[in-house]
Amino acid sequence: KLIRRDRASEETSRRLLIEARAAARLTHPSIVRVFDFGETERGDPFIVMELVDGEPLRLLLARKGRLPAASAVRTLLPVAAALGAAHVEGVVHRDVKPENILLASGPRGVVVPKVADFGIAMLLRGDDERQVTQDGIVLGSPDYMSPEQVRGEKDLDERSDVWSLSVVLYEALAGRPPHEGDRMTRLAASRREGAARPLGEAAPLA
Repeated sequence: KLIRRDRASEETSRRLLIEARAAARLTHPSIVRVFDFGETERGDPFIVMELVDGEPLRLLLARKGRLPAASAVRTLLPVAAALGAAHVEGVVHRDVKPENILLASGPRGVVVPKVADFGIAMLLRGDDERQVTQDGIVLGSPDYMSPEQVRGEKDLDERSDVWSLSVVLYEALAGRPPHEGDRMTRLAASRREGAARPLGEAAPLA
């Protein structure tokens, strides 16, 4: 991943560095590895990551609509383990969604889910991230944001990732997220009012 110097702001460069530091802490098999980061001879900030042979979960869901319960759980359990490992190291991803879950082709055709894109990760240890994020600034993908993300709260913790992963699981089973809307205010109201259709109705498992 490279940001051209003529398009890089101080904030985007800082976020790339945060992403590199966050991912470099993590060695879980279901997290895309970061091997190096720095600047090119022209001053372009970059990070060097593992090359993943596969596709995002988003493309699989687009083809199939929704997944059988066993397949959905089997796919997302390694993601839960990866996020747990990140949380132990003080890293909150903040943008868990199907686009950031890569389904890598492993040996003998085994699919290995991998969490990618720590571009807006929060480091719970150290003040790098807290110098970048301000109260009231909303970061993340609306359909998968936790309520505290929607409100733009600064002091998020691991529970925000748990919410987002639960939304991904719901979508994998039901074929759509539990809360939908075309604007942040609509999404926020939907969460407050508890308007999500029960999963048992949205995706009967029997």
